[in-house]
Amino acid sequence: MLSWLGRTTLRQRIGAIILLHALLLTGMLVAFVRLGPKDHDRLYMMPVPDRVAAIVTAFERAPPETYPDLVRAFQDDRQNVRLLEDRAPFVRADADTARSDAAARYRQALGGRPFRIEANGHDILGSLAEQPLFSNSPFRVIVALPNGSAVEIQRAIPTPVSRFLKRLTIVGVAVLVLDILVIFWLAALTTGPVERLARAVRQDDPDGLVTHGPREMKELGGAFLQMRMRLHALLDERTRIIAAVAHDFRTYLTRLELRSDFIDDEEQRALAERDLLEMRNLIDDALTFARPGPEWGGQGAVIDLHAQLAEVLHTRREMGEQIRLVGDCVGWRAKVTPLALRRMLANLLDNADRYGGTAVTIAVARAGGTIFLSVEDDGPGVPDDRLPELVEPFMRLESSRARHTGGVGLGLSIVQALAHRFGGTLRLENRQEGGLRAILTLPDADATAVT
Repeated sequence: MLSWLGRTTLRQRIGAIILLHALLLTGMLVAFVRLGPKDHDRLYMMPVPDRVAAIVTAFERAPPETYPDLVRAFQDDRQNVRLLEDRAPFVRADADTARSDAAARYRQALGGRPFRIEANGHDILGSLAEQPLFSNSPFRVIVALPNGSAVEIQRAIPTPVSRFLKRLTIVGVAVLVLDILVIFWLAALTTGPVERLARAVRQDDPDGLVTHGPREMKELGGAFLQMRMRLHALLDERTRIIAAVAHDFRTYLTRLELRSDFIDDEEQRALAERDLLEMRNLIDDALTFARPGPEWGGQGAVIDLHAQLAEVLHTRREMGEQIRLVGDCVGWRAKVTPLALRRMLANLLDNADRYGGTAVTIAVARAGGTIFLSVEDDGPGVPDDRLPELVEPFMRLESSRARHTGGVGLGLSIVQALAHRFGGTLRLENRQEGGLRAILTLPDADATAVT
C-alpha cells in the first residue's frame, strides 16, 4: 500500500481518499441500520385515513369467513391489521370524533363509522394534533364493522428506516467525525509535501528538496534542487571572477604602495596611502558581500553576547565615540561568530556615526527565541519609501563616493548577508523621535537548546 502511494499522483491520491471515504460512510450506515436487536428499533406513524377507510370497506364487503384471508393480505412489514371480536372497549360513536381537526379527517374518510384511536392504551382522539410524527409505541386505529366486530390497523416504519431515524443524532455525529478526519487527512496529504518543500526552499536545505509524496511534489522538489545547483554554480562563478579581479588589483595595489614610499612630499604620500587603503577596503567589502568565506564561521557558532558587546563598546569609546547601551544581556548567548558580530556591529555603528549625528544607542532585547540588537541614531532619517534601497548593494542615498562620507554602499548589504548566514535578519525603520533604527536579529542559542 505504501509503495503504491509513493507512485501515485496527487489526483489519484485525492480520488482514492474520496472513494475510501464513500466506502467507510456506506459501511457505517449499513452497520447502524443492520446491527442490533430488531424488536426495539421499530417506529410507528399514524395510519393514513384513506388507507384505513379502504381496508374497512374491504372487510365490510367480504363475508366474515374470509376475514382471516383479508388480514393476511393486508399484513406486511409496514402495516399490521388485526380483528377484534369485542369492539365495546375500543370503538367510539361518531359524535365523539369532532374534538380536533385531525380527528375530523378520520371522520370524513370513514364516513360516519364509529372508530377509536389509541396509543399506549389511552384514547388520543382529542389530541391527535399534539402527537409526534414518529412514536416508539404504535398508534391503533380501531373501526367498528357491521357484524359487531372491529378491525385494528397500525402503521409501522420499516426496520432499517426506523433504526436510522432513531439513531439519527449518532449517525450525524459519526458522519461529521468521519468527514473531519478525512478532510484533515486530505489536507495533510495535499499540503504536507508543499509545506516541507517551501520550508526547504526558504532555508536553502538541499536535503529537504528531496521530498516524499505525490509524483508532482517529487518533480517540483527535483526542479528546485536543479535550480539551486545552477544558482550556486552562478554564485561560485561570480565569486571566482571577483576573487581573480581582486587578486590582480591587490598586486597593483602592492606595487602602488611600494612606489608611494618614493613620494617626497609627506602630505601627498599620506593622501596616496589613504586612497590605497580605501581601495583595499573596497575590494575586501566586495569579496565579503559576494560570499562570506569560511573565516566567518558556520551555523554552530555560539558567542557570549555581553562580552562581545563590551569589547566593541570599549574599542569604539577609545576612538572617542559616544555610544550608549540600553538593556542587560549578561549571560545571553547568540548563534553567531565573534568576527561576524563585530563586522555587523562595526558597519551599523559606522553608518549611524556617519549619518546619525552624535547620539548613538545600542538596545538589546530577546523574545521568542530571538535576540534583537537595535542600533539607533538621532539623525535626519530616511524617507520610508527609500528604506529598502539601503540594503541593496552599491546603493547609496548620499551621492559622494568618498568612504568618509558614504563609502560605496556595501555596509548594510554586508550586514544583511552575514545575518542571513546565521539565520538572522536586518530591518530598517525610522524612529518616531527622529533618526534611523537598524534592528539586527540573531537566533538565541539558549532558546534553541531548550527547544
